Amino acid sequence: MAQSVKREITVLGAGVAGLTVAIALARHGHSVIVLERAEEIREVGAGLQISANGKRVLDALGLDPDAAGRATLSQAVVLRDHQDGKELARLSLSHDPGMRLMHRADLIELLAENARALGVQIRLLHHVDHIEIGETGKPSLRLKTGGVLRPEVLIGADGLRSLARRAVLGKGASDPNFTGQVAWRTLVPGRKDDPAEATVYMGPRKHLVSYPLRGGKLRNIVAVEERRGWTEEGWNHPDDPTRVQRTFSGFA
Repeated sequence: MAQSVKREITVLGAGVAGLTVAIALARHGHSVIVLERAEEIREVGAGLQISANGKRVLDALGLDPDAAGRATLSQAVVLRDHQDGKELARLSLSHDPGMRLMHRADLIELLAENARALGVQIRLLHHVDHIEIGETGKPSLRLKTGGVLRPEVLIGADGLRSLARRAVLGKGASDPNFTGQVAWRTLVPGRKDDPAEATVYMGPRKHLVSYPLRGGKLRNIVAVEERRGWTEEGWNHPDDPTRVQRTFSGFA
């Protein structure tokens, strides 16, 4: 039987995708380096719903999101009328593998811990600002500090405006397109006796999703409105809470 080739692989980006692929590669014996522009793996983001297929991926990697109370098994998704809160439908999710409710920071922490335990090197403050593919097909990475890296194999997991995608497919490949939806996201204090359910309040051209995190200590809220156009690009834009209140004034 032929032995698999062990490679030195560089992953660009220490987000969910980058850390997950790093763990998978390390479990197969490869030497993995993850380059991350941030100065630390810190608590950012809000809530995530990890569906059954996502849970199976974590299982295959030997990761337990339920350990230390990081994730909560969702019992159901409940659809409600936006005006009176009347329950319209209920989808039970309590069966295995089910769906998990989890803070993104807790998932990143779980992935980073396990990646490091497998020998993955997570190199912080490595801000790559240009990638060039040479005639031989090998990538050359220019750091913002002026250094140059030439990895044997590069995997791009560097987000919305991916430099890796642009280097392979051209400049326009990393230009975002407006989906027609705008989302307001926030975390508020929760109650430990709240049911482990994701609730969706449905209205015309808008909806609101809410579910508990960290055993009820927090509640994640996402309010989504359909729009024809949007001028500001990016993941995070502070907004006036009164605008959200006006937009969703008819919600229960």
